[in-house]
Parts: sequence; structure tokens; C-alpha cells
Amino acid sequence: MTDTRDAVFISHATPEDNAFTLWLGGRLTALGYHVFADVMRLKGGDDWERILEDAIRNKARRFLLVATPGSVQKQGVRNEINIANETGKRIKEPGFIVPLRLAAYQSPLQIVQAQYIDFEKGWAQGLAELLPVLEDAGVPRNATPSAAQAWQNLQLKDARTLGAGPETLISNWLSIEALPPSIGFYDFKGGISIGAAQTMIKDCRIPIAAHNRGFISFAPLHQLQDYFGPNLPLQLVDTCETDTFLESGWHSQRLAPKDCRPKFTDISRRALDAYFEDKGLKPFEYADGRNAWWPSSGKATMDQHPFAWAGLKGRRQLVGRSEKRGFHWHYGVSCWARSGPVRHVRMYGRVIFTSNGHDLIGDARRIHRMRRTFCKGWRNDKWRDLLLAFWYWLAGGADFVDVALGEGVFMRLSLPPITFAAPFGVNSPSDSASEDQDDDDELIVDRDDDDFGDDDDGEV
Repeated sequence: MTDTRDAVFISHATPEDNAFTLWLGGRLTALGYHVFADVMRLKGGDDWERILEDAIRNKARRFLLVATPGSVQKQGVRNEINIANETGKRIKEPGFIVPLRLAAYQSPLQIVQAQYIDFEKGWAQGLAELLPVLEDAGVPRNATPSAAQAWQNLQLKDARTLGAGPETLISNWLSIEALPPSIGFYDFKGGISIGAAQTMIKDCRIPIAAHNRGFISFAPLHQLQDYFGPNLPLQLVDTCETDTFLESGWHSQRLAPKDCRPKFTDISRRALDAYFEDKGLKPFEYADGRNAWWPSSGKATMDQHPFAWAGLKGRRQLVGRSEKRGFHWHYGVSCWARSGPVRHVRMYGRVIFTSNGHDLIGDARRIHRMRRTFCKGWRNDKWRDLLLAFWYWLAGGADFVDVALGEGVFMRLSLPPITFAAPFGVNSPSDSASEDQDDDDELIVDRDDDDFGDDDDGEV
């Protein structure tokens, strides 16, 4: 291979994989590699068709194929694969084409033997595997500062600018305004076998958290005894002020603050699960054991749901249907309580998919693919409005909700979510439309969260 081949070419589907290509091209250029890609057309001007073809035939030392189910079917990408395949044979370089797998795909015949690099588990992880391949191929790192500046300009083309402040920011935290004044430790009276009790503690719908032989709870003794029955007599062994429990620990029970906080989170999780269930929502359990609670189409309907708190007004669908893909989508939330830095319930927006508005789609691979692709186009403004519409609908427009921690005792959550004031704003087009459009064309594009990830699902 001649030394004139000093570049890396990235072939990808436009516009689906532009974001990844900009990310990868920018990082490779920052590392000194000379990178060509179709996204450079955004600069306008030259005859890019001819420039890109010449780059593959005469300048590229490695041809990187951004491989997804959609990209390998696009005619423009297939044309570039054909040129790269011919070039690899001509220069006698069998490893010339390097597929970068972003999702499982059917490999075109020309590259069926090519070993791909897996970017599906994470872009940073894939980049870490790609760099040694480029190093072994002898791709020089001689990019000029102007090349790096060109990629930077591409990445900043649609960047948002700072504006005059202040700006009000809406969090995904609901403030905990009130808790019961004290919490109790309950144990089973001596002389009885508690083997059966452990299963009942685990399955208890009353909010409790296991501790030693018994459990901790805000609920009253008579309610707990009714649940465990006469064969498992209970006694209230100890109590602690709630503020002390969360801030200083429970010394008589040898519980440090770091031990008390997870127990409070566990108690609150059970309480929130019971609250959502009583409201008629359905659970979807994630791998970490957390539930996402979502409304069926019969519960929330596919109407626009308004919200109207002081300074916060709009409307959003909480359930929709994608005619193109043949499924319903449902907005839901996962919630858990935290005692710091302020007491709050933290929420993550989720999207659940059903076949008909109430039955979950059972194909795990299809669900995973939909989570990774369906909502990439949803901006923060839309996630924010969905969260506001969800809680306004669920609370009936009230300024608070009371989540039962036991009979007659509650955790009061303030609505809307906590807001913060930033000293400056960000100039950007608003996505908080008063009406939703059919989401098929706007939203079905190929990132991860994670996820919905998973963890990248919609944190506002």
C-alpha cells in the first residue's frame, strides 16, 4: 500500500447515522487521523460526490462502515461498499473494510467475511477496540489543525447559544413535603418460627423494609398484625424520629445513616408501587427490579392531556400509536425516593410498547430495538412536557399527592417538580408544542439509554 493512503473513510446512512458519524469523526480527527465522511457535505461548496469517491479509491487506508439494519440496505452505502470492495482487492488489502456494528444487521455479500467491531454495547467501548485496528493498519496521524477545525465546525453547526438569563429549569424531582414524625421497628414475639414470615416480609404490599428478624415501617401495629395474622404475633420494639433516622441514623438499632437511607428508599418504593397500582397503572419490571408504571390506552386514552401549573402550560399524549410500525407507545415513570441533598422522589421517564394498547409486546429483541430507536428524536422539551402532563393527569391537577406509607400515614409529594433558576439561558427552538403530531416520521430514527435505557430513558 502506498504512503499516499493516509485517511480514514466513514461510510454511513444519511441522515440516520449522522450523529454517530459526527461523534466518531470528531474524535478520530482530534487523535490526528485524516477523516472523510458524507457529513462533510454539510459544509456545501465542492463536488462532494467526486471528492468522496476519490477518497475511497485513492486516499483511504481503512474504510469504516457504520453498520445497522437500515444502513446496509441504502443504495448510497451499498455503492460505497462496492467501491471499497474493489479498492481493497486492487491494493491487496483484505482488511480494508472494517464494519462498525451499531445494531445487528444482515451483512452484504461483499463483506460477509469482514470482522466487525462492536459499538452496540457502547460507543466509547467500540472506539477503544477500533483504535488498535487503525494503529496496526499503519494509518498515519497527520491531520492538520484546519481539518480538526472543520470537524469541530460541523459538530457546532446546530449548537445552541447562551442567552440572557435567568432561565427556570424543571427537574425530574418531586419534593417530599411531609413524612410521618416517627418510624418503628417491629419484631416477632419470641418462641415462634419466623421462616414463613420472611416470605411474607418480602411480598408485603404494606411499605416495610427488612431489619434483623423483623422489619422497619411507618405503618401502625394493628395494620401489620392483620397482614401477618395471629400465628405470627408482632410487637413494636423500638421507635425513632424520622428526621433523626434519615440524618443521623438509628443508634439503638445500630443503623448508621448509610444503612437507614436504603431502607427508606425500599419503603418508599413499595409505597409508590402501591400508589400507582391503586391508580390503575400497569407495571413493567426492568432487569434491576425497578418497575415502570404506565397507563393503558383504556386508562389514559390517546387524547391530549393538558397541564397548567403556574407558568407551566401545555398538553401531551401519554399514549400513542405508530401506524408505520404497528404498535402503541405508552409514557410511564420509574420512581424512587432519596433523602439528599433534599428529600425528594426522583423520576425517570420510560416508554413502554404494546401490541394493542394494553398487551405488552413479548419479543424481547424487538422491544430492545424499539427502545434504542423510537424516541431518539424526542428533545428534552418533550420529555419535560410528558412528565408534567403525566403528573397533572394522575393527580387531577392538584398541587400535591399523598402516597400512603401505612394506614393513616402518608408521604406528601409537592407538584409540579422542583424548579431551579439558572443565571443564563440557552437559545433553542422550543419543542413544547401544544399538539403532538403522528410520531412515525418525526421520531423513528436510529441512539442508544439507554436507554431507553435503560438509563438513558428520559431523565429530564
